[in-house]
Amino acid sequence: MIFPTQVYSLQGNIDLTSAQSSVGQRFAKVFCEAKKGGVNSETASEYALNNTYLKFVAFPDDEQYLDDLWSFTSNSILEKCGDFVDLDEIKELEIFFKEEGIIASNRDMYLPLFENN
Repeated sequence: MIFPTQVYSLQGNIDLTSAQSSVGQRFAKVFCEAKKGGVNSETASEYALNNTYLKFVAFPDDEQYLDDLWSFTSNSILEKCGDFVDLDEIKELEIFFKEEGIIASNRDMYLPLFENN
């Protein structure tokens, strides 16, 4: 696996259209590539998380926003690799995705604060 050596958090909230292309489409693509490669959904979702901007963006603290982003992402997953996932896996993936989305909505609660000395 390849992990980025430098990661920059995007400042400010990302609008839904941008999130759909930068997070939703990329998450679905990477998740489906992993599933088609034979890994289980849990590993595929972690791989997708680590290879998309989901970990690094700030989403609005808005449940409807996450619902809309998930709807877009799940539809992309079903289009790209629906033959490789079942309904239970989609439900588990939704929980995982939304939990990560909540973290992205409350980024300041999860990132350490650094003071300039």
